[in-house]
Amino acid sequence: MDIKALEDKLKPKGTVSIIGCGRLGIRIAMDLLEVHRGGFEKIQVFDAARIDQNDVVHRKHGAKLGEYKVNFLKEFFPEKIEAFFEDINEENIEKITGDVVLIVFAGGDTLPIRKKIVDYCKNTKKVAIGTNGVFGFDPAIKIGDAKTEKGPVEFLKMESEGHLVVGTGKFIKDMEPITPYTLDEMAKHLVIESLKIKKELLKN
Repeated sequence: MDIKALEDKLKPKGTVSIIGCGRLGIRIAMDLLEVHRGGFEKIQVFDAARIDQNDVVHRKHGAKLGEYKVNFLKEFFPEKIEAFFEDINEENIEKITGDVVLIVFAGGDTLPIRKKIVDYCKNTKKVAIGTNGVFGFDPAIKIGDAKTEKGPVEFLKMESEGHLVVGTGKFIKDMEPITPYTLDEMAKHLVIESLKIKKELLKN
């Protein structure tokens, strides 16, 4: 068995785009950086926000107050991180070049731009993975397609083949908190699903 040949086949390949670098996005990015033998070659991260006092997970990793969230990641691992100090909108959506696109931003009514990102992915042969609730005391995560999982995503009528949603199925209306345990589990599943999809997309 030629170990060197096998190692060469497992070199990092492809790009993943993370839309949002908040409490969930930063976890995903850090976990992806740790993937060894078969991860992504490049990690795109989009977010216009700066670190504030409540961004505890960023600060635990050493980020400074007032620093751009994506800039912290870029400085942490410049060889792999492609940082964009902006939020995705209709004007800049074509900057998303990942083979897999993780839609993990929050705040306000995000459904319209989420749908546009999913449509863009469908039209450009990318695979989108979104969230379907991050609230709740129970960190059990469900993975499904956007056609069958219940929650706000059902109103998007996203019927793109391969589009996944990952989450607890609980939302702010359920009046339960977002715990670090749930976010850790969410990040784990989002990373694993993105790697599975990448393997299929880039197997040749």
